[in-house]
Amino acid sequence: MGRVAAGVLLLAIAVTARPEQHQAARASDFIDSVGVNTHFTYTNTAYYQKPEEVIGAIQRLGVRHTRDGLAYAWVAPHLYLIYAQLERADIHPLLVMPNPKQGGPSAESIERLLPNYPGVDGIEAPNEYDQTKNPKWAEDLRSFMPTLCEVGNRLQIPVVGPSLTQPASYLRLGDVSASMHFNNLHAYWGGRNPETDGWGGPNSQGHRYGSFEFDFDNLNITGPDKPVIMTETGYVVADTPRQNVISEQVEAIYEPRLLLHAWNKGIKRTYIYELIDDPSSPSGIGLMRRDMSPRPAFNAVSNLMRLLSDEPGNLKPGKLDWTIQGGDSAGIESALFQKHDGSFWLALWVPKAIYEVDKLHPIAVAAKQVTFSVGERKRVINIWDFDEAGNAAQNKVDRGTVTISVGSAVTLLEIR
Repeated sequence: MGRVAAGVLLLAIAVTARPEQHQAARASDFIDSVGVNTHFTYTNTAYYQKPEEVIGAIQRLGVRHTRDGLAYAWVAPHLYLIYAQLERADIHPLLVMPNPKQGGPSAESIERLLPNYPGVDGIEAPNEYDQTKNPKWAEDLRSFMPTLCEVGNRLQIPVVGPSLTQPASYLRLGDVSASMHFNNLHAYWGGRNPETDGWGGPNSQGHRYGSFEFDFDNLNITGPDKPVIMTETGYVVADTPRQNVISEQVEAIYEPRLLLHAWNKGIKRTYIYELIDDPSSPSGIGLMRRDMSPRPAFNAVSNLMRLLSDEPGNLKPGKLDWTIQGGDSAGIESALFQKHDGSFWLALWVPKAIYEVDKLHPIAVAAKQVTFSVGERKRVINIWDFDEAGNAAQNKVDRGTVTISVGSAVTLLEIR
């Protein structure tokens, strides 16, 4: 997938289309937009029992942000030591608050506990509280949100709003935007491609369930005009196909696309659910198996993060002139980044499904043979082709114009 045509020199081909300017984003901002869910509070998991190995895995993944629960009623004996290790590794937690039973916890109790979680990224409203059996969940949540906002404002840390599971729950909760800084989205694709336009009937705005647009319509009810953090998303994999479950190889193609497509949709941070399989979650949902061996999707995300890694700073990203031509050039999604060394990095892929989740069989998606040209005396130095094992193969080219095959897996161009 995404190979450069062997031995083809295209410098003599007339390029009739005028290069278009495309604005880049900071590569470091994309890196900062990726997080992963963990369960360090669960003592029967590798998270708690092997924290050094887990922290090493997070670092290999290239992620500096985790999402986990705030221990409230009971704290495991070594939990705070683990969070001290996370801080030393420059890994920062987003902490989910406990359910607000009978109006608690108080602002004072939250503030008393937070110093035990150094380097905290933010605090989040209770997780999927609309799934509880509490008939007054919406009323309790509305009463609790100002308490959370009070803590966030006083400590100057972001407050992420509540995650909800049902479309009707947004209408019932109503607008709570005054008590949060970010909307909260949980989006699972049921094995479909992350760019899906949804499935089922449309809502009143014409958007179908399962699409980003459908989700944004709901979020505009509870947090109009608030930026979005997707605190849970991902896939479930298995060796034996079943409804809404895909193979590890399909996941390896989809996960990098999910992160890049969410970025294109304006999602401020995307937390993959989750790092490791654990007893509390569906088998096959982790980027790593229960024995901490990496799945292909782990390798794919790790390679994407490694190639785009850059130190944060005050870089003002520039624009790049480039064109894609050819009969197959329509229907390619892209994301453009720039690093501090001046290099541009362009991700390209065909945003189509490669697996039919209802009929449980692969879908053949033809790669698009296109001519890519870059202006301003720049050249494509390397082409990195991702595959279903999560590998990123390097192909050195050093040309201003190249023929490439853009397929379902991400192709990453390094331009200098």
